[in-house]
Amino acid sequence: MVDYSAGFGDTLSFDLTNWTRNQMDINAAVNKCSGYYTAGEWTGIGFEVVLGGAAGWRAAGAKGAGKEFSHWIPRRSLPKRLKNVRSKWLGNYVSPERHFRHDPYRYPSGWKNFDDRFSFLGQQFDRIPHVYKGGTAAPIAGTATREINDCECQR
Repeated sequence: MVDYSAGFGDTLSFDLTNWTRNQMDINAAVNKCSGYYTAGEWTGIGFEVVLGGAAGWRAAGAKGAGKEFSHWIPRRSLPKRLKNVRSKWLGNYVSPERHFRHDPYRYPSGWKNFDDRFSFLGQQFDRIPHVYKGGTAAPIAGTATREINDCECQR
């Protein structure tokens, strides 16, 4: 149980709990090379996928004053049955200026006063629904933490 919990905590805290145990000189109780520790790490990565996706879902915004829906794949490219779908799986709610900056076909009122459009790659990245960005960013960091801990086992 100790190894599993340590693997889970080390992954979620990006190794801060490992550092803390080292500072308190109690890390000898944890076997980082055990299967239980590895299982805890993988559980932590799975947990990060869920937490990151939930954070991305929230960051995608909601319909409200001053916001409009921006599709990841432009509406003009979608099949007819999806053209009016407003799902956070397909895009984000953004300000008209943000929409202008990442959609080369969007010209809201006052667009001449807005900042320049994003570069082509910036436009593509900015349009990706936040639920996917959040669902991938946290587990990437957790996997990096796991790799750091695996290096300690190979010594």
